[in-house]
Amino acid sequence: MPVPQFFILSSDIRGNRCLIRGDDFRHLGAVRRARTGDALRLRDENGALFDARIVRIGSDCIEVEILGERPVPPPAADITLCMSLLKGGNFDSALEKAVEVGVSRIIPVVTERTVPRPADEAGRVSRWSRKATEAAKQSLRDRVPAVEGIRPFGEVIGGFRDRLRIIAHPGAPRSMKEYLRSERADAVSLLVGPEGGFSDAEVAAAETAGWEALTFGASHLRAETAAPLLCGIIIYEWGD
Repeated sequence: MPVPQFFILSSDIRGNRCLIRGDDFRHLGAVRRARTGDALRLRDENGALFDARIVRIGSDCIEVEILGERPVPPPAADITLCMSLLKGGNFDSALEKAVEVGVSRIIPVVTERTVPRPADEAGRVSRWSRKATEAAKQSLRDRVPAVEGIRPFGEVIGGFRDRLRIIAHPGAPRSMKEYLRSERADAVSLLVGPEGGFSDAEVAAAETAGWEALTFGASHLRAETAAPLLCGIIIYEWGD
């Protein structure tokens, strides 16, 4: 069984000790039945990775000893996934898989064909952030990707001018495979549409704003499949 990983803040470390509280404390105690001496992996907000072991289990916290820090390789690509709101639990599923694959940031987007914006946007974003944290723990990611607030399509295509920008569109004349093998960048923003895809007007507006419209093959994928798959393709093509 792999050593479990938990996220901490660098400010939580005092000397070679760290306290684990809250949900992680309850998870270690109730789910994993942690014992003194058990090994853990800890990640801070900067991606630093520490080997640790449990030295004390209290009533509301677990004290761990930091045994050492491991070197962490740089990410293959800094990917911001701009993903349209999806029906039912499809957005949640796509978000979790995208985190496991290795995205750096997720921005929910409202497009012409998306479901209506949720009434409790703050609550929904908070829930997505928790899901991102859990997925990052399970997949041993070096950082928890940020989940930002819901944005309109027009605002999204007007930003990210400091990086490559890709809009996934099945009708585009150029393939993602061809593009990724001819271009290389440290950072990319990927815009993926809803179940019905982007409208022609949206694709045209994105291209006018400098986004590259790319197709990902003959298959017409579900939106919740396309988002993590395309992120994985970028990481594969640009990885070492």
